[in-house]
Amino acid sequence: MRTAAFLAVWLGVFSPIPSAALADDDDAPTSTAQTKPSGVTADPAVLELDPTGQKLAGVKTQTLAKVRQTPEFAAYGTVVNPEPLLNIRQQFLAASALQDSAQARYSEAEQNLHRTRDLHQQDIVSTRRLQEQQAIWQADKANLAANSYQQELITANSRLVWGDTISNWFTKAQDKNATQLLEHRAQLLQITLPANSRLDPTVSTIRIHERGQRNAALPATLVSAAPQVDPVSQGLRYFFRCMDCRLPFGSHLTAWIPEGGLGDSGVTIPQSAVVWHLGQAFVFIQTDAAHFSRRALNQHSNTSQGYFVASGIEPGEDVVITGAQTLLSQQLKGLIPDED
Repeated sequence: MRTAAFLAVWLGVFSPIPSAALADDDDAPTSTAQTKPSGVTADPAVLELDPTGQKLAGVKTQTLAKVRQTPEFAAYGTVVNPEPLLNIRQQFLAASALQDSAQARYSEAEQNLHRTRDLHQQDIVSTRRLQEQQAIWQADKANLAANSYQQELITANSRLVWGDTISNWFTKAQDKNATQLLEHRAQLLQITLPANSRLDPTVSTIRIHERGQRNAALPATLVSAAPQVDPVSQGLRYFFRCMDCRLPFGSHLTAWIPEGGLGDSGVTIPQSAVVWHLGQAFVFIQTDAAHFSRRALNQHSNTSQGYFVASGIEPGEDVVITGAQTLLSQQLKGLIPDED
């Protein structure tokens, strides 16, 4: 009985058959307002539904707030394997150890030379002994310079591939940024921009995802520009660091790069509010207590929260987030011409 009663109320709310049609045709009034299907208004994009019908349809709305979004373009990249950077670090630390050893020998040789020179002036040691000490000092000085050049060479080669910032991380005895990458608490990404594109100077954060899902994208912060362009596309390359990524090395990524500037103001439409008909996206806006206006989303962009719309829908309007598909079905049913 409860099911039958519910269906009776539902059909009473949404029935496209006018109540006047239940009467005898000879007694039906000629008013066009009474022969019009229930819920259909003069504007075919507007649906009328009283609060009782809204409750039965499960209609829920959300007030839209003003947001600002910067336009984005897509780029692609990979997760960098830090093994070459680890090798650079090992080479540099080994050269640093040799440098410290050479510095110690040179300092000792210099002290011995000063002592021997003083003794020679007092005729305590021979000239030959002084010359031997000078030769030792010269050899230790040359060895110190050679080790210094080796450190500079390692750093210079690193900068040709990785740039100044990353090279500085891995050519220090202790650096927290290098430690994060080596301990897998962060990952280094290399993103290649499309040809003739450049990262806006105001951009410091992008979004990335390994399967191209914008709504699940993770943030990555700019480290530096890469010294080398892509050999195929000639696009500029940039290094980014992702603190939340735990991806296999070499994984391919899709990146969304802000174009910079102030961006566009508009509203974010929840995904549940969007309905589709004949390939066109629509939403329903509640204009008053009993009327809903169907509006097309002619231009929209995907975001992690839904769809960003810059025009056509204003902040402060109430969008239907639950029950929109039911409203669309009822509206389309009401637009079907009555058969004789």
